Amino acid sequence: MSFREWWSWYVDLHWSLKWFPLLVALRPIVDNFYFLKEISPFLSPLYIVGVLTPILSIVALFYFKLPPFGKTDKAFLYWSIAVVLSCILLLFYDPFSLLSIEFVLKLSLPVYLYFFLRVFITDLRDLHGILQSFLYAGIFVAILLLYEVFVNPIRVEESRGLARIQGNFGDVVSYGMYIVFTFIVASYFFLSRQHVLSLSKRLWLLIPVFLLGILGLFNIHHTATYSIFVLLIGTFLTFNLKSKNQPVVIGIVILAVIATSYWGNQVITENIEPLLETDLAVYSGDQDSDKLLHGRVGRWRMMLDLFSSESVIVQFFGFPLKFDYVYHYVGIGSHNDFIRILFATGILGLVLYLNFISKIFSRASNLGVAQRYLVYSVLFALILYSVSVTPTFYAPFMYFALAVFAFLALDEEQMTRWKNHEY
Repeated sequence: MSFREWWSWYVDLHWSLKWFPLLVALRPIVDNFYFLKEISPFLSPLYIVGVLTPILSIVALFYFKLPPFGKTDKAFLYWSIAVVLSCILLLFYDPFSLLSIEFVLKLSLPVYLYFFLRVFITDLRDLHGILQSFLYAGIFVAILLLYEVFVNPIRVEESRGLARIQGNFGDVVSYGMYIVFTFIVASYFFLSRQHVLSLSKRLWLLIPVFLLGILGLFNIHHTATYSIFVLLIGTFLTFNLKSKNQPVVIGIVILAVIATSYWGNQVITENIEPLLETDLAVYSGDQDSDKLLHGRVGRWRMMLDLFSSESVIVQFFGFPLKFDYVYHYVGIGSHNDFIRILFATGILGLVLYLNFISKIFSRASNLGVAQRYLVYSVLFALILYSVSVTPTFYAPFMYFALAVFAFLALDEEQMTRWKNHEY
């Protein structure tokens, strides 16, 4: 989608929908004012966006009728009920606290955002418009990355002996997620446009995004993003083996073999081994297993032991039913999204969430090759990030993933049409 096509699409949108593509494109700029919230919540763009997003989403839902619910929608609705119940319980515990309101807005974001996107996305053009907005967001991230690498780091954090650049983002995960977003979009457009654009024109987007992604990976030193990026490349190559892009696959493999023979040992020694040093020590017997994944396994065991000691009803519906200070457990404290969802919505909520994910997997088989690649890539990123961070707590990740999932929930007739015709 060219800028002219994107702008034409944007102009055609109803006024109640126009805010979302702009928010997507400007979100990395907003995120770089993260620390203003420490001065005052009223000065923080993040807080302003956090309050306006549900309001604007609900306004749009008044103007547009939700489409009939399919199996995917129903699965998400059931999980949404568990999430809303958790939010209500948090408000009952501390109704006038700014902290409780903040957590309620964060916890409920997937709920109102998904149903907003169900009325927003009516065809593939809408999905492409949102994906293109993520590419525009990536321009700011790319400029920030190049400035930090080649001019002057804005903020550096040391982890496991490695210096991580992270701009003014709240943490290094934000950089990693935008690297993942832009690569997924660029590789998806490369695959989906194979019938309408020449190979050289499609490579003009993919190659710069790939190279900037590599540059970012070697400067943020984030294990989960490394793993996801490698898996995405493998998925991309696999899907292209069955298309007319086979020469590209062969070329990439040859270049990868050459690069590995020259720089592989250096990259592993300088960038990979420090990240895995503790894990390797565990496997060799020199460290306790609690030290796995940078100590996260020990944290999970401690938290899960506490959760298992609670009453059956608390385990079934989640920590908020304790009517106590549980923000550490329902937020990012667990460093694992599956455990966070377990704590926030109980066994019931986790089962409903996993059921929704399974519905997405099964539904993807009805799509064309390019769209199937897109859905699988988003799912792989969501699941792998969920092992060590909490992607459902990161608004940009929810913008991206839920847009794809909302597209996937469109009716069977539309799915059949897109399966037989790639855009």
